[in-house]
This record gives sequence, C-alpha cells and structure tokens, in this order.
Amino acid sequence: MFSKPVILIIILILLISFYLVIRIGAGKKKEIENSQSLTRYLFGVRILVIILAAVGLILWLFL
Repeated sequence: MFSKPVILIIILILLISFYLVIRIGAGKKKEIENSQSLTRYLFGVRILVIILAAVGLILWLFL
C-alpha cells in the first residue's frame, strides 16, 4: 500500500495530466483565444479539476 504523501502526489499527477490532455486536445492557444466556446469549455474543465482536487484532498485527509 502507498503512504499518504505518495497517494497525494499520485492524485495531483493524475489531475494535472487530465487537464493537460484536454488542453492539448482543445487546440492551439491562438484558436482558444479566438473561440468563445473553447474558452468557456476550458474554464469548466479548470473548475472540474479544482473540484476533483478538493474531493481528493478531503478523502486523503480521512485516510
């Protein structure tokens, strides 16, 4: 079994990789700046990652 710090690092790496894959899949920076729907989509993804990080942190604290 992993120790608590290792679990927290794994959770953070998974969330960062989740965001990066979606961000890279959304397109180039110039396309995102020009598109209102992509900007709102990535804002929603950031909010989702923050919520998942908060839930992960809360669960990690109760281990």
